[in-house]
Amino acid sequence: MAGFSLFFVLRVLCTIYLFISLLFQWLISWLLQTIYQIIAYPFTTKEQRQDICGHIFRFVSFIGMDLLNPFWRVHVLNKFPKTENKKVILMMNHLSGADPFVAIRSMLPRDGSWIAKDELFRVPLGGWSMANAGDLAVHFKSKKDGFQTVKGTVGPMMEEARTKLRRGRMLCVFPEGIRNKNPEGPLNPFRLGFFNLARDESAVIIPLAISGTEKLWPRGSPAMDSADAYFTFGEPVEAAQFESAEELSQHVFKVITDLRESHPDRVALRKTE
Repeated sequence: MAGFSLFFVLRVLCTIYLFISLLFQWLISWLLQTIYQIIAYPFTTKEQRQDICGHIFRFVSFIGMDLLNPFWRVHVLNKFPKTENKKVILMMNHLSGADPFVAIRSMLPRDGSWIAKDELFRVPLGGWSMANAGDLAVHFKSKKDGFQTVKGTVGPMMEEARTKLRRGRMLCVFPEGIRNKNPEGPLNPFRLGFFNLARDESAVIIPLAISGTEKLWPRGSPAMDSADAYFTFGEPVEAAQFESAEELSQHVFKVITDLRESHPDRVALRKTE
């Protein structure tokens, strides 16, 4: 009983600390972005301002949700692959609302435009910071409709993503589309949109396997917890070498699955089965 009480208290403290931290991060990010945009507006392009705002938002998030976070332990097991002068799409599995925050460590000092559901852009301060950073919104229908996308919204978003790729901006994508309801099980099927884009643009896909984040911030719960998260990069995948988006997605799916199964928490899970 004492152990349960201690666990409960720790989880409450973790949740309160991180929500307060989030609020301050979003406020600081938005203020810094706003000040920068006012100063830089006369002599920069919209795209240049978005890129800098992205670095501001992600760096502040890294400090608050990772570097100064005593509850979340982030382990990046290898280095970001070299991709000089390439169009890059970073693709990762999706387990938790914590994923975008803790994935930042694996990417630094790089940044990219994140693809996220539209409702996140309506969150005060945090959503405004994402919009300032030029992140892209996917408009989903309701849960009862199976999280299908709203008709007529995908095309314009993909064209904006294409424009970003062509000017050298990395895209950060969760090809499953939504968080996995069964984080200990297999990955959700991948949606093909960004695989088609990768082939059209002869882009390079960087697979990134994530595990453990479902314990940091479980899906469907407002409560957060103290735990470990693991990240591993796969080798760059040349999209143009595949005959179809389906074949490309199957390859990336297998790479991420195999990398995830090599993580210490996944090895430990198999030993308990």
